Amino acid sequence: MSSSKADGDQSRPALARGSTPFGAGVPLGRWFGIPVKAHWSVLIAMVLFAALIASVELPTVLPGSSALSYWVTGAVLAPLFFATLLAHEVAHAVTARHFRIPVHQITLWMLGGLTELEGETPAPRAEALIAAAGPATSLAIGAVCAAGARLAPCPELVLAALGRLARVNLLLGLFNLLPGAPLDGGRLLRAVLSWRGHDRAAAAAKAARAGRVLGMVLVGLGILETLTGGVLGLWTVLVGWFILNGAATERYAVRAEGLAGLTVRDAMTATPQVFPDRATVEEVLTRLGPDSARQGFFPLTDVDGTLSGAVTLPMLDAIPADRVASTRLGDVANRRPLLTTTPSQDLGTVLLPLHLRGGIAIVLDDGHPVGVVTDGDLARVAAIVRGGSPAQ
Repeated sequence: MSSSKADGDQSRPALARGSTPFGAGVPLGRWFGIPVKAHWSVLIAMVLFAALIASVELPTVLPGSSALSYWVTGAVLAPLFFATLLAHEVAHAVTARHFRIPVHQITLWMLGGLTELEGETPAPRAEALIAAAGPATSLAIGAVCAAGARLAPCPELVLAALGRLARVNLLLGLFNLLPGAPLDGGRLLRAVLSWRGHDRAAAAAKAARAGRVLGMVLVGLGILETLTGGVLGLWTVLVGWFILNGAATERYAVRAEGLAGLTVRDAMTATPQVFPDRATVEEVLTRLGPDSARQGFFPLTDVDGTLSGAVTLPMLDAIPADRVASTRLGDVANRRPLLTTTPSQDLGTVLLPLHLRGGIAIVLDDGHPVGVVTDGDLARVAAIVRGGSPAQ
């Protein structure tokens, strides 16, 4: 499974050597001048692929060979498959560079590959050709392997392996053409809709909705296959989950474009109620006024006025009445890493992290809380930008 990601004009945080969008990775050199990295999960995928080939596929199509020969063939075929997957991604990258679109890097991981593009979002024609290049390469590799499996004068086990490699590449190419983001087919759908007159945001939103439906269908099919004893059920669920998350990312990217030029300061609730973490629950409940129900989330500071945690009204209400006078806020605070931002940060870059981290971020200025921004704040600002009702 493959996808390409265009980052538009957004600045990219500095990454450590070997870093990938999925976490730590291993550099695999430069292919056609493009950095290639592999996430550690590729090893898991290769082991699972080799096991599937050795224990299910080859014994089914070519019974009678030794278990050792099946496993040796599977061990050789697994890296070959990921090499063809890399060819799929390189095709995206080379086509993008043909249209003078910079390529940040290619990443291989457990569920496929990702080509990260930089610079301006490509025009519809360029976007369509970039998206189509990957599946076209997979289909071409599949066709060549299929021809080899039928015509090459090789041992039966080699021909069977070529047949499996042909099958998986043909499936990869066809699957990636399904019209839903973040798959290549979703990019094609977005490009076609843009070319036919839809504005890019509307086209991207439709591709994201299609991806969401596709992801839910795959998750459902995977669960059903798992319950009926299918060997690929869990894998199908994982692919569906990835597509659901990718579609959500696309959806938030569309919303981010609508907030271009705005900062967190434009959306945040300024001067929120902030309490010292040494205050007692009783003191806070006594001081809270009518606005507490509106805010509902309270940053805490230490003796230096620096953010030290946060509490919510439900957390305070859960304290037994006989303990509110003796319980300090610091004793019940959420001290896990909190999502923080600054007043000057681009509002669009906060959308996805806010969605993934509970819908609340604390706005800091020189380490001190100066505001709170929530999903509701962003929806209100987006509605104003669209000319709609702030209450939407």
